[in-house]
Amino acid sequence: MKKILSVITLTVLIASCGQDRKARVQGSFSGLSHDTVLLEMVTTQGRRIVDSTVIDQGGDFRFRVKLPEKGPVFYNLLCDGSAIPLIVTPGDRIEVNSLCDLARNYTVEGSEESQLLKQFNTQYGNGVATLDSLSKIYRNTPVVADTEKRRKNLLDQYLAEYYRIKREHIAFIMAHPSSMAAVYALYQRLPDDPWLFNEKTDLIYYRIVADSSSVRYPDASRVKVLQKEIEERKKVLELADRIQNQSGNALNYPEIDLQDVYGKDQKLSSLDGKTILVSFWSTRDSRYPVQNAEMRELYKTYKDRGLAIYQVSLDDEKADWVTVVQDQKLPWINVFDPRGTGGIAAMSYNVQAVPSNVLISSDGAIVARNLFGDQLKNKVAELVR
Repeated sequence: MKKILSVITLTVLIASCGQDRKARVQGSFSGLSHDTVLLEMVTTQGRRIVDSTVIDQGGDFRFRVKLPEKGPVFYNLLCDGSAIPLIVTPGDRIEVNSLCDLARNYTVEGSEESQLLKQFNTQYGNGVATLDSLSKIYRNTPVVADTEKRRKNLLDQYLAEYYRIKREHIAFIMAHPSSMAAVYALYQRLPDDPWLFNEKTDLIYYRIVADSSSVRYPDASRVKVLQKEIEERKKVLELADRIQNQSGNALNYPEIDLQDVYGKDQKLSSLDGKTILVSFWSTRDSRYPVQNAEMRELYKTYKDRGLAIYQVSLDDEKADWVTVVQDQKLPWINVFDPRGTGGIAAMSYNVQAVPSNVLISSDGAIVARNLFGDQLKNKVAELVR
């Protein structure tokens, strides 16, 4: 009798575990050219199609979802070449409806996480589209005397929008730190931008989200991955500090000694005694015209007051770098490191991606990292007084 009860108890437990991981996704799509809807699961290991269904004559569809874990899981509804992202938690009864433009014109109910995800993607996507539009106009505006004011105005608009998006991005994360949507938001970046805010401050936001979401979703694999990445990032920053403190020379900052476009050796220490902006860049970065234009204005304003720029290219192809430097007539020291982010220059300054920069004061102290726009202007103005 006891054996029978044990078997029954085990069966009930197994069944309840299965129930704990079930959810339903249904809805109605209309105005589409295809009638097949795919359900794509997105995990830390990759993505794969887990189910498919055909929209009925009324435009309705339904999926019964068995989640691979107790925590929230990311899915995409794929149809007609578009995707609707969802965050599905056990027990969800999600309703998704869309008319014509699937990804832009949809509503989602029955999932707080999916609603937050839609909110973030909408505001973020609109911001990125605005930046892209301004960047195209800027690139297509000829560099002549008559357009100088217009180009300056476009650059100011771009930077203002860039920092508005940054503030909005961080505000979303801080408003919903325990949500899986905030975990998603942590990994979204503006084009060619490695940081949310800056290198060290980012770690604070990561920790806030990891601590909050781990309480709400202790079994979520994405939260565990986030916690692991935080520890790895902490080790990288500690290593960078050790490299800086043990650089083996009399300078307070790591030396860089690379060749310019003419093959001449250029040491960073040759600028010692000045306020130095060390800038890491690449012509592969679509934002480099805007970045260089911003630095040109900065250099023009402060070069006679002690500002120097030492720019390091991390391009794969030297010819691409030489062409841009000569075409743009960049007036500061510009050197090339063929080893890219794996070279000693990038490693010494802990550069993981471009654009990245470091500000060195006239007394040789590293005083700031990864400042752009008004933040960079204000800091330089403070240092050259």
